[in-house]
Amino acid sequence: EETVAFDELCERAGIPPELGKELEDFGLLAPHGSGSDKRYPESDIDVAATCAQLTRYGVAPRNLRAFRTATGRQASLLEQVVAPALRGRNAERRAQALRDLQQLAELAGELGALLFWRDLREVAQ
Repeated sequence: EETVAFDELCERAGIPPELGKELEDFGLLAPHGSGSDKRYPESDIDVAATCAQLTRYGVAPRNLRAFRTATGRQASLLEQVVAPALRGRNAERRAQALRDLQQLAELAGELGALLFWRDLREVAQ
């Protein structure tokens, strides 16, 4: 994945640098490196833009950390399922593990969305 500098990330996401710093502080942005060598995955542009939209509804960056925590737990669970095969020496087994990880990610995302909407429907009643 391509990477971008902090200034470019903020510009392309349409966010002020202060918000970008807060998002990084709360773990929503995932830079590599440190100091002036810090680079951000290009996908962080979309993350930052979406976070900015949520802040417009009054969701503070510190509260967005709950999303990061939840997805981190999900990713860790899926990693545990496929990690042994990914670490193996057999190339076909590793390739199958990557395919399994993709399928598991899609299913986890679908389940998360279903549970999320179910909970929101109850709030709306």
